[in-house]
Amino acid sequence: MDLYPTHLATWSRPVLERAIRRRVQTAYLGGGLVLARILGRHKILLRGSDRGFACHLMLDGFWEVWLTQFLAQRVKPGMTVVDVGANFGYYTLLLADAVGAGGRVVAVEPNPDAAALLGETILLNGFADRTRIVPHALGAAEGTALLFAPDSEPKNALLVSHADLPGGSTREVPVTRLDTLALGERRIDLIKIDAEGAEQAIVDGMQEVIARDRPVIVLEYNAARYADPAGFLDGLLAHYGTAEELTGEGRLVPLDRASVTDAAPRQDRLLVFG
Repeated sequence: MDLYPTHLATWSRPVLERAIRRRVQTAYLGGGLVLARILGRHKILLRGSDRGFACHLMLDGFWEVWLTQFLAQRVKPGMTVVDVGANFGYYTLLLADAVGAGGRVVAVEPNPDAAALLGETILLNGFADRTRIVPHALGAAEGTALLFAPDSEPKNALLVSHADLPGGSTREVPVTRLDTLALGERRIDLIKIDAEGAEQAIVDGMQEVIARDRPVIVLEYNAARYADPAGFLDGLLAHYGTAEELTGEGRLVPLDRASVTDAAPRQDRLLVFG
């Protein structure tokens, strides 16, 4: 039996993790490329050299179960959702399955290698008709930027100011705004943002979408990465009024502003607006 978004949304975490692990399959395709079965259902192409992400999918078949289950619970058939920082497509696959044939997924991934494999993965799973892949970075304005991708952990690719960083590759990538992308889309219902420190610029470039659609925003927030973490948070709260934090146990708890904006722990937090 395959697993579907309804199973991801309703089964308990221990039961779900066991069920997914039982269904994991992995095949080496040559040239450093690996094909894995994840979430009990989907095929994904990965790089075997990826030590921070791919190894978990190849052995476990899941990643961040708390967020996986939250998205499966929130995303409904017919929705339009945006996956910012789509990487190799783990969440893109989940979202494309959840929105169904009548829905739409916009997957934004600036790393050219990851975006290319993501495109193949989407075709493998039959989701090309509902998925738009945007091989750009998002920001506050149109232009270009330098993207650094660590060799052993490409999921941590990030925008940088100079090109002479060791341990990976740096290349120039195009930058666009989410407001620009949204011009060709219907109402946007949910946006997931994981962009390794570029979150504030991304939010600055989606103010029209926020005003027009007031989408649910699931945001990875790390105060140590922002020049003004409190100002960034308060700008979103001005639109949404309140926010919650999604814990590693999968619970939504009221936002503790003082704790979240404290840069000292250098900790990623998952915030939910709307």
